[in-house]
Amino acid sequence: MTPTRPPIGTVPFQRLAIFVDGWNFKCAAYDALGIRVDFIKILEYFSQNSILIRAYYYTGEWDDGGIMQFIRLTNPADPAAKKLEMEHQREQDRKFWRFLNRNGYKVVRKAVKVFRDVHGEVKVKADLDLELAIDMLTLADRCDKQILISGDSDFVPLVHAVGARGVRVAVVSTQHDEAFKNARFRASDDLIDVADEFISIESIRRSIEREPTPVVKMAAAGAE
Repeated sequence: MTPTRPPIGTVPFQRLAIFVDGWNFKCAAYDALGIRVDFIKILEYFSQNSILIRAYYYTGEWDDGGIMQFIRLTNPADPAAKKLEMEHQREQDRKFWRFLNRNGYKVVRKAVKVFRDVHGEVKVKADLDLELAIDMLTLADRCDKQILISGDSDFVPLVHAVGARGVRVAVVSTQHDEAFKNARFRASDDLIDVADEFISIESIRRSIEREPTPVVKMAAAGAE
């Protein structure tokens, strides 16, 4: 496991932008490490002593066509029930995105694509790499530092290009052994190498994790 690289020196009131690769971050934090992220805490943690210019969250969205294509290709035992389940999850996702929009993020969405790969496996993909790259490069001249929350090797040229403009780039992801064991997830070595700073998710877990929901114990009927 690659240790977390020591943080680069911070400058008070540096201009900062944050870019969250939503699906990649979910896989790294929740699927791989079991971390339920508090997205307000993320903004507070990374923007302390800085001027937050913008925070983006990129994610795929199921439209009606995508849902029907998924059902057609996977052929579930009860297509109607599966359709209702996916539509319900879509509504939950939209509530979450609305929450993000109202709490400091700009959510960028794109319809997912469902297809069979060359091995015949059904794949779901929402490629927002271009949108994220455009936003990072557009804001580069207005930032002193950018936080990229992703472990995707596709962003290596982007991080190199942003760094060439004099902007410090920190990559937030994980290479923890448990992440690979639980979800076959491991951040790209090439991405970490090209960044100015690598922050492992597990090292900041206490600062970004949701508080556990309190358990309310109901008194037994007739108890004093």
